[in-house]
Amino acid sequence: MPRAAVSWENPFGDRGCIRDPSRFFGRQEQLRRIFEELRKGSSLSLVGDSQVGKSSLLAMVRHQAAAELGALSAQVVHVDMQMIRNEAEFFEALCVEMGLPGSLRSYKLARALQGRRYVVCLDEIEKMANRQNFTGGEREELRGLADGADAPLTLVIASRSPLDVLFEDDPMRCSPLAGICGALPIVPFSWAETQAFLCHRLLGNGIQFSLEQMEVLFHQTQGHPARLQAAADTLYRNLS
Repeated sequence: MPRAAVSWENPFGDRGCIRDPSRFFGRQEQLRRIFEELRKGSSLSLVGDSQVGKSSLLAMVRHQAAAELGALSAQVVHVDMQMIRNEAEFFEALCVEMGLPGSLRSYKLARALQGRRYVVCLDEIEKMANRQNFTGGEREELRGLADGADAPLTLVIASRSPLDVLFEDDPMRCSPLAGICGALPIVPFSWAETQAFLCHRLLGNGIQFSLEQMEVLFHQTQGHPARLQAAADTLYRNLS
């Protein structure tokens, strides 16, 4: 029988958000939990370090929504706060993503959403902590639109800090968003996950890492996905 072709292409070095499902690895328990909560109509806050994989998880939520959420799949929208400068732009972007005419908010937005259901993925929500460009009213409106089983919006929010820490709201009342979003920590890969990731990427490759080399990569990066990618990329190039 002919031998399987051996690849010598560097399988590491992904940068930023991973949108290609074939390049996404692991996080199955986190995805299971996210879709479990979304099916119940519950909002979630994904909390983890920068580049730990929160944006990639949001991308996979959109990709897998058809299979996991059925009729809700066509109503999953994404707003990347990196591209938003102020409160007005946020509502404009939100309405565009939901296919609504103009830039609506408050009562007009709630009325336009009657009878509709959306899962709204919000990335880099730290931008809303800038009080020069955001009043906090936008978060109160989001809570009003996402509060309750029959609410038109269900939120999946990615941030580096917990919402009740990120936003310094009145201590006498709950944070407008933290009060309705269950927290889901997004942590680096464990040693077992790191080893599985490296072996998966090197499957069928002409260059392989030894167990000792993989252990060094784990201790260097503590399983942080972005740092692990960069370190594995460097090791691969040194071995090739």
